[in-house]
Amino acid sequence: MNHRKIKGVGWLVLIGVGLALFVSAAPSKAYPYWPEYKKVPLSDIRPQEWRAADDVTDGWDWSLPPDVKPAENGLLAIQRTSNLNRSLDKLIQPLNLPVNPTIALWIKWKQIEPVEGQYEFATLRQRIEEADALGYSVVLRLLCSATTFAPDWMAQKGVPIRTEYKADSKMVNYEVSHPEFHSRYMRLIEALGQSGIPQMEPLKGAFVGYASPSNGDEGIGPHGVDADTVPHVIERLDAWARAFKGVENKVFMGGVSQYGLEQGFGIRRGFVEMYLYHIPDEGIGQTLDENGYLWMDESAELLRTNPFHGEENEEYEEAWATPARDCRFGTTTESFSYRYFTSNLRLLQMRCNYVLYNQFSLMPEQLVWVGQSLGRTVEDSPDIWCALRESQIRKHGAVKNFERWLYQRDSEGFETKPAMRIEHPVKMWMVEEGMTYDYVARSGKRIGLAVDDRWCGGKPTDVAIKVSYFDIGKGEVELGVRTKRGSVTRTFKRTDTGKLKTATFFIDQAVFSAQGMEHDIIFQSKGSNAVLSFVRIVRL
Repeated sequence: MNHRKIKGVGWLVLIGVGLALFVSAAPSKAYPYWPEYKKVPLSDIRPQEWRAADDVTDGWDWSLPPDVKPAENGLLAIQRTSNLNRSLDKLIQPLNLPVNPTIALWIKWKQIEPVEGQYEFATLRQRIEEADALGYSVVLRLLCSATTFAPDWMAQKGVPIRTEYKADSKMVNYEVSHPEFHSRYMRLIEALGQSGIPQMEPLKGAFVGYASPSNGDEGIGPHGVDADTVPHVIERLDAWARAFKGVENKVFMGGVSQYGLEQGFGIRRGFVEMYLYHIPDEGIGQTLDENGYLWMDESAELLRTNPFHGEENEEYEEAWATPARDCRFGTTTESFSYRYFTSNLRLLQMRCNYVLYNQFSLMPEQLVWVGQSLGRTVEDSPDIWCALRESQIRKHGAVKNFERWLYQRDSEGFETKPAMRIEHPVKMWMVEEGMTYDYVARSGKRIGLAVDDRWCGGKPTDVAIKVSYFDIGKGEVELGVRTKRGSVTRTFKRTDTGKLKTATFFIDQAVFSAQGMEHDIIFQSKGSNAVLSFVRIVRL
């Protein structure tokens, strides 16, 4: 995670200055549809129970059929270590969950080359083998640029210190472009390639970064400069390509380089807790259509070959609501479950196949669902979904919905309005001034959704349709869908409790044959407007 210094930068401005600092322990009145702040340890996490009959339940539903397995490249990083000398069997425990548990190994250059020219990869290899024996995949983060990462002997080579960062930066970095540093870095990556570690099957990813004021060698080149125009950056990327020849897809960059993408490398960003960032961003396929709907352009280079594509969703310790961390997300933890929920949806909307978490979860059942969803394509995804929502993005106005192969669009007779306003705990830099809130539902008399034509290919398919709605008003809401035997309807009743509920309907031989954005399923209210938040279709 890029733990950038916030104070004085102007990225976040606290709302409600002067409130007493505290950590919430009770359900939040501001975020009543998400669980109270509680860190559930990994050992207590379980998938949500799959129920095989129509029903209506309180709350969200993240269940999938028990036979669903995670995608091979869907990596759920839930452990990390920077101590190469610590045996992993004392750190991690096998998890009986339908996910690919992953450990991130943060390894310093000084641990690999304590004596110049003498490379010690045996312990790193041992740790990868230990992780594999415990059922974990491995992602390697080799840290090199900071003076605390590089070997001690580097201090004698006359390499200057980078001066582009502020005096209060957390990390002091060598000038990585200096010949004395650069030549030895190149030899290190060559040695890594010769060690055979890149070809180890349990190793699923390896991070190539640059230098940064925060912990982790963030970025891919000098700040504010196109990395593809910098010769020593190109040479670094070439070295990684040679070291990972044949498995280039394991390499992921800490920033965008078109040259790196052409080598087959992926990207890891790392600030999805600010879930409205990178809107729009054509480089990662995030575009807006003429009506403000957030659209995923899967022809973007990053997505075309499904390379390593990562995020980090980790800033949920109590400390993030204290001055020690600049109150980055407000002065209490009451919003944390809502941000966690929304960030998880966003990273899946962006089609990530890797995400780094804490060693706990605020919504454990959703975490398991994320692990089962990472790395999926439209052809093999067990479910598709649409989060009906709206936020205001600076210079772009209203941005509608997070969608994953299920699309809601307004049309004549199917008009909707944003509903259920949720306030942001802080001001995010990408949000329109004075509009620090989200709408987490859409309200309408009739709401239609289109299934991506590639999912199921128009063939009759048994499905479960799950709709999370706000129980506001009274009267029935009717679901209409086509099947092999003709159109069928299902209904759920509203009783004006104000709760968030999820209705599930099992449909045999459903046919999603509508073309383009024509409606495959329709919700029609018999009474006041329906207020829908999240619609999911599960293939059985």
